[in-house]
Amino acid sequence: MLRRFWLSTALLTATVMQVLDITIVSVALPYMAGSLAANETQISWVVTSYLVAAATSTPLTGFLTARFGRRRLLLASLGGFVLISALCGISHDLAELVLLRLLQGLVGAPLPSLAQAMLIEAYPPEARGRIMARWSLAVVAGPIFGPVVGGYLVMHLDWRWVFYVNLPIGIVAWLLAMAYSARTTDYQKISVDILGFLCMAVGLGALQIILDQGNQMDWFTSRQIIILTLLATFAMSLFVWRASTRSDSIVNLGLLRNRDFWVASLASVTFGAGFYGIVTFQPIFLEQLLGYPPEAAGWVSAARGVTAMAGMLLTGRVIHRTGPLSLALMGCVLSAIGGYAMTGFDLHLDPWAAIWPGLLQGLGLGMAFSSIASLAFRSIPKTATAEAAGLFGVMRVLGGAVGVSLMTTILSRSAQGAWNHLAGYINPFNPHLHAFLSMPPTTSAPLQVAIVQQEVLRQAQMLSYIDGFWALGGVFVITTGILLIAKKF
Repeated sequence: MLRRFWLSTALLTATVMQVLDITIVSVALPYMAGSLAANETQISWVVTSYLVAAATSTPLTGFLTARFGRRRLLLASLGGFVLISALCGISHDLAELVLLRLLQGLVGAPLPSLAQAMLIEAYPPEARGRIMARWSLAVVAGPIFGPVVGGYLVMHLDWRWVFYVNLPIGIVAWLLAMAYSARTTDYQKISVDILGFLCMAVGLGALQIILDQGNQMDWFTSRQIIILTLLATFAMSLFVWRASTRSDSIVNLGLLRNRDFWVASLASVTFGAGFYGIVTFQPIFLEQLLGYPPEAAGWVSAARGVTAMAGMLLTGRVIHRTGPLSLALMGCVLSAIGGYAMTGFDLHLDPWAAIWPGLLQGLGLGMAFSSIASLAFRSIPKTATAEAAGLFGVMRVLGGAVGVSLMTTILSRSAQGAWNHLAGYINPFNPHLHAFLSMPPTTSAPLQVAIVQQEVLRQAQMLSYIDGFWALGGVFVITTGILLIAKKF
């Protein structure tokens, strides 16, 4: 029992550390850009390179586990992640940092899926719901609390500490894993379809770049995006064909024939899109439009983490009686209600009005996330848990990328449309305009124009966030529909 507790601690800590490194770094990007003399597009590759590498490496979890064993893979992945984190902290230029982040994503990507598989194998079937609730808590803790930790570190220390913070945490997790993970000899030499793997890597990498950089490149008006889309389509089609016709495929697509698994995987994509979209952009909304300091914005957004923990603990206690599907449906409904409550936000929002939708949403997120994970592995045999965890992890990563890309595009396009619409109502002879400016009608100064432009921009951005919150609420409704269909049929 004690061995299982400390092993679980090591695995959950490793999971938190890997997923935390997305949002914690995002908060520090402006500070990195200033220090490394990079523009907004260039510095975004610090995040993009990590995501591309993680999307490419996550499906390899099953193969690497079979080839090297769980213990070896865990120690190598965790140790490499900590070492590269230290190197990221001492990097001196952008190219070096982007390369290191690419390596960090490759090395650390197996950690959440490997932890999930090892936890499932370490506990009896009747305890799977409870342990999946704990694993889900570790996965969502990173995106929720990342802005808080990142905001504190960049405000009180330095941007390099978003990488250094991994060192003490990672070293402790590595020592626990070294001491309490079981030595196994279940690894074996197996052949692998190299061409299929290369196709998968190219396809997933191109898709991740499309989702991450598409809005900046203006989507399909960009020649690069068109080329990447064709490349991703061709590479993934070839990969699916080879994986369906060969026994040595790097990914076992046959797992998708399991009804519970494919339903949960699809729900993970849509639910992940809504979750990552909201937790990524609410702190930005609070900072840019309401003037919150980064640390305060992080704390307001992290309030949903408190109820998310409550939702997961509740799920872990009752899931063996209700089943995962009913709890997932309830969680999605609560998440959708919380998302739609955010469409009532305005530029005069008080802190409590910003917090309570997150509390409701957090409860739903906690219930749905852990229930969907439990549903995915409900009927997967133990021998296939590592492969299934890797494939399920890819769905989660892609869902997050879709959500962030969707929100970015809506904010950009909707703000442009709202700007044009609102600017059409600006009339120099409108007395309400002069009352707003608190200047006499005869005054005509560049300052007046600047004030009006700034206010129109704020209002346009506010309207674009409302559109984005409507869309993300709709994503939770889509997830509810997927689960309802699965429950009926």
